[in-house]
Amino acid sequence: MADIEEIRKKIDRLISEKGLNYRDVSLKIGRKDSYIQQYVKYRYPRRLKEIDRIRLAKLLGVDDAEIMDDEVIATKSIGTPTGKLDVISELIKASCSPESSLVSLEVLNPKLSEKDSSFADKPLGRHLVCKSILEDLTIAEPENIKIVKITNESMAPTINAGDIVWFDSSYTHPEADGLYLIGSGRELLARRIQISPLDGTVTISTDNAAYQSYQAPKGKAPKTLGKIVCVTHKV
Repeated sequence: MADIEEIRKKIDRLISEKGLNYRDVSLKIGRKDSYIQQYVKYRYPRRLKEIDRIRLAKLLGVDDAEIMDDEVIATKSIGTPTGKLDVISELIKASCSPESSLVSLEVLNPKLSEKDSSFADKPLGRHLVCKSILEDLTIAEPENIKIVKITNESMAPTINAGDIVWFDSSYTHPEADGLYLIGSGRELLARRIQISPLDGTVTISTDNAAYQSYQAPKGKAPKTLGKIVCVTHKV
């Protein structure tokens, strides 16, 4: 059993033992580069979100329950003392087991559904990639990583028409600063999204000066199709 401060110290120690640094850990769990340092050193946020804690546990090679404080354990134990924790633990163990050196990722059609701007069509195919290479890019589960081609220049020169992006489809709303995919009608767009730590205002911008940026008030961030974890440029 441990309180929040003990958990912070434990995470700090585990990061050091793994030979990692705060920046690398933050980026690998899909957060901005200062996220883990703020959590460990400056106590903000007070507690990690469940998805961040699970990704961090996987990265550090420990069971999710080992970096869970007493208050969280108590809320998860009501009615089913260990059921949910056991399920999470088994999922983490299964995802880490070296049964295969390759994983298969869906390659999606960049044309979206007119009804709700989602990926409605069947996948164009699948792409095999070495599991260790994927793990260097992201801590996300392989089934959440999708591949799609960008067909417009709105994020040039960062992402050009014809470039291939790999994205984490578990991000249905922006949770941290980064590059995301959004839909506009049937067009798939890449956008840079930043969230103000002061008032929660969300800025949706492009890297191409010919396209306008705009802001959304707190709680009005656009729905996203995923967070970009890798961009492959043509040569």
